Amino acid sequence: MKKEENKIGLVGATAYIVGSIIGSGIFIAPKGIVEHAGSVGLSLIIWVLCALLNMITAINYIELGTSIPESGADLAYIGYMGWTPIAFSFLWLSILIQSSSSGAVLFMTFGDYIVQALDPIVCFDDYGRSNASKLFGFGLLLVLTLTNMFSLSKFASKVQIVSMASKIVATAFIIGIGAFFMIFRGRTEHYAPSVIMQGTNANAGAIVLAIYQGNWAYGGYTTLNFGTEEIQIKNFRKTLPRAVLGGLAISSVIYLLVNVAYFAILTPSQINNSSAVATTFIQQTVGNGPAFAVPAVVGLLLVGTLNGDIFGWSRYMVAGARRGMMPTAFSLIHADNDSPRVSVLTHTIFCIGFSFLGDTDQLVNYLTVTGIMTTIFSLAALVIIKWKNMPVAKDPVKFHIAWPILNILINVALLVIPIQQDPVTSAVGFGMFIGGIVAYFIMKFATHYSTVFTKLDEWTTFVCQVFFWTVVDSGSRIEIQTEEEKQTTRM
Repeated sequence: MKKEENKIGLVGATAYIVGSIIGSGIFIAPKGIVEHAGSVGLSLIIWVLCALLNMITAINYIELGTSIPESGADLAYIGYMGWTPIAFSFLWLSILIQSSSSGAVLFMTFGDYIVQALDPIVCFDDYGRSNASKLFGFGLLLVLTLTNMFSLSKFASKVQIVSMASKIVATAFIIGIGAFFMIFRGRTEHYAPSVIMQGTNANAGAIVLAIYQGNWAYGGYTTLNFGTEEIQIKNFRKTLPRAVLGGLAISSVIYLLVNVAYFAILTPSQINNSSAVATTFIQQTVGNGPAFAVPAVVGLLLVGTLNGDIFGWSRYMVAGARRGMMPTAFSLIHADNDSPRVSVLTHTIFCIGFSFLGDTDQLVNYLTVTGIMTTIFSLAALVIIKWKNMPVAKDPVKFHIAWPILNILINVALLVIPIQQDPVTSAVGFGMFIGGIVAYFIMKFATHYSTVFTKLDEWTTFVCQVFFWTVVDSGSRIEIQTEEEKQTTRM
């Protein structure tokens, strides 16, 4: 059993949500929605719509997280239903591609922004700039890896709390500037009835693609579901919903107000033509001087996002190892501070490896399809659990069955509508998912008829136990309460 003093409380949990959701996008490139929506009015509507859609998904994941309080998020929920091949496919696609590429993008982006901030002081040539960016990125990644190898409550969660506060201050600065220009300078012309909807693209496919961009911006509110067992057991069923809904609400309000500030100064075409919207905004409001500080601010704010990335994906690997879908070594935790050190380090190594592969954007685009499918399967599990009144943990947070059903219908629409615009990406994404299922049966056959994999797993587990001073974490804290017996049993 993990120690209570190593777990995170409400403030830390909320910080993980806000820190994971609010990243560089709102400061540098919020133009993805504008590009597809076309107008100020529809862009703001999309931001609000995405907030509502993600709130619906969030309440369903809160019920899943309190009904099946195991780390691993979708893996735990799909695995609970016995859909092992599907869970295996999603697990390996996520770990090998999505998690590695997302971490690589985050720390490399941090390095790029720090180098940009140093431009007025240091003159880098192209070769020096590239190397400096990687070194700064590697340095941040390794520091955060080290903090995540110790107690969350003492180190990593404090980093996340500071990051959350910094992000709120930075966005409040932009919101304040926008409010000043709107109230005292009368910069409201872009919100005039005759202007606000100009250029609107009402095509259903374009709107769905704009929603994709918005959903990406809001991504991160399921971070705690990946590490459910890291939340303090005391008031757990209050902490999870408060942190998730509170963090998502804070992020939604900030996103909307920041965009209102941007549109008070910039037109949709100016936003589309800008590679750094926050910098353009600052230049046109307070001048070029403060604009030079924007890259440094954005870089520092990425610290919390990368810290949340390490937290979530390392716990996902632990959950996979517990279920025998990954090497047992990934389920090892430190005996004193409960850190999954092997998984944390492995995620870091994967991220560094992906940073040398070049452009991985297309691979990530393929996984957009599998990501939506993962959500659909998890929601389907929730519907079946509620419909059949299946035994789950006692006293879960419950909502009406209509919410997961509505959520499934929305996700199916988001999956189907864009197919006509980009059938290749949809086909490849679905093909990768099927390939993962085939790989599951191949691995099952190989391990059944050969002891090589078993011996290799035992040897690597032993080596990692000795080297990292860790023990196998094979249990969760689920307590099942059936309607008939009304008593707790170990699952």
